[in-house]
Amino acid sequence: MLKFKLKDFSPVKLADRKIILPLLLDNDVFFCDYSFANLFMWGDIFRTSWFFHDERLWIYNGYDDLMLMPIGKALSLPELVAVSDMLRREGKSGNFVLVDKDFVKANVDLADIFNVEIDLDNGDYIYSSQKLVDLLGNKLHKKRNLINQFLAVYPDFVSQPLQPSDLDACLELSEKWCRQRTCQELDFDHETSALKRALHNFRELELQGLKISHGGVLFAFSIFSRLSSNMADVHFEKFDPEIKGSGQVINWETAKNLYVKYKYINREQDLGIEGLRRAKKSYSPEYIVSAYFLERKS
Repeated sequence: MLKFKLKDFSPVKLADRKIILPLLLDNDVFFCDYSFANLFMWGDIFRTSWFFHDERLWIYNGYDDLMLMPIGKALSLPELVAVSDMLRREGKSGNFVLVDKDFVKANVDLADIFNVEIDLDNGDYIYSSQKLVDLLGNKLHKKRNLINQFLAVYPDFVSQPLQPSDLDACLELSEKWCRQRTCQELDFDHETSALKRALHNFRELELQGLKISHGGVLFAFSIFSRLSSNMADVHFEKFDPEIKGSGQVINWETAKNLYVKYKYINREQDLGIEGLRRAKKSYSPEYIVSAYFLERKS
């Protein structure tokens, strides 16, 4: 039986990458919450901590009081309940997230102990890299038109790799994007903190990025990394909402950069925000991967 406590967990630090990343890559994870870059970039905000025990990587989100389903050796229902019990003894919720459907189907008694809910707001949007490059079909016709309009106005725009030195310009553009998009629904201070961590540790995290500009003015940028053997994860993508087509162009340029190496692109979650949901669905995802949320019954 599993025997550990939350005091055994440690905050996610950059030096932990050499331990955690191989575990994630060996298991070919596809949920963006398991990306080491995300665990580190958002770690201070979500008070993320980790512990390796019995061939499993355990990750705890202290901000939301949630244990992620562990990575590694298969977990039994009694083991999951034992960890939930441990958390409750320490005054925590005992709730789990990122529980896959196979575990739910295999454990019919789960509903006796937890309220089992599919977590639609945190489903990952997975796209075909090739389809995001080609933009074929009627559903993506508007995207092609907006790109063509951008190219007609800015035929000599420049697409370049993003550099850590672009931090100030990225923060300024991100704030402009946020003011006109989702600032009221997303915590901009949190996102700014994560973006700073990304660019301050860009090379150490093996992040990559693109920027599109014209006349030395930044129009859009994206930041991404490897998530699994055939999937990349786009962590950030911002554009100038006053430059028509800039959002579609950075998406297109990012896809062109990634499709050579990766069959799929994970563009992360919509967080239940209607505007993000519409935007993500408008690109015709191959599928939306949703996991289950387990809420411990009283």
